[in-house]
Amino acid sequence: MFSLLSSLLLKFPPETAHEIARVFLRLYQLIKKIFRVRIEPGPFLIKIAPHYDFKLRSRLGLAAGFDKNAEMFPALLHFGFGFVEIGTVTPLPQAGNPRPRIWRVAPEALINHMGFNNVGIKEFQKNLQKYRSWANAPILANIGKNKTTPSELAIKDYEQCIQALQGLVSGFVINISSPNTPGLRDLQSVSFLQSLVPLLPLDKPSFIKLAPDLTKSECEDLCQFVLNSERLSGVVLTNTSRALGEIRGFSQGGLSGPPLLATSLDCVENASAIFKGRKTIIGVGGVSSFEDALKMREAGADLVEVYTAFVYQGPKLIREITKKF
Repeated sequence: MFSLLSSLLLKFPPETAHEIARVFLRLYQLIKKIFRVRIEPGPFLIKIAPHYDFKLRSRLGLAAGFDKNAEMFPALLHFGFGFVEIGTVTPLPQAGNPRPRIWRVAPEALINHMGFNNVGIKEFQKNLQKYRSWANAPILANIGKNKTTPSELAIKDYEQCIQALQGLVSGFVINISSPNTPGLRDLQSVSFLQSLVPLLPLDKPSFIKLAPDLTKSECEDLCQFVLNSERLSGVVLTNTSRALGEIRGFSQGGLSGPPLLATSLDCVENASAIFKGRKTIIGVGGVSSFEDALKMREAGADLVEVYTAFVYQGPKLIREITKKF
């Protein structure tokens, strides 16, 4: 049913399709709850640096951006994801950038200029409190700063999100790499990470999400800092690419999907060479098949996420990957 729905949704504008999917997914997870079908921990014990364990049904997760407001993750876990990244959430609610702000481009790619549209940390927290008991699986919160927050005060936004959510999630992904919030990518610096690290929880893993448009030396410097930090568990590689979007004539937003895969694989391979197994890498960007997921693993990713391919292919993609992964 959901595979058929996925095909039909592609006939609607992207955001309309997402809203329709949201209605069906919330209904689906409610039905699962009524019949007491729970998500239980998986059989695979995955070590997360430096000393955490995730019990997963598979190494495949859903990247941030699909469940922005923490209201659909139980349904998504029922599809077979081993973990789900929710958000990006910011301290205050924000509407995001003006529509249209997401476009489908060939081949099965997306240009995303959403701009962290979300309900804000208070409503996000309420949703987590409501739905968290429905699913006993790892949930990572992707957190960011509000558009109106100056870069010099951004650390306070991240601190507020961490304090509000640390008792409800399995870990954090620090988003400093979206191309759709002015000044956000400027936070991809060692100096910002130095100010951030003392705020990170000691009892949960925290990851830094980096852009694919960093130079190799910039990425290496940040990965070296992560390697030397006891409170950082690793990196999520990568976010969407502004550079690849510009090549296709989009002056705003970032590109995701198959054209991003080669760049993401390079970033994962470079990080793996630095970490040598001492930190955890979550590989994301352009994964559209089991073969792509395997390439991510071979490049050095411990866990793999999808997003754009799930939008285009629906749950059949999850079945294809997780039955072998």
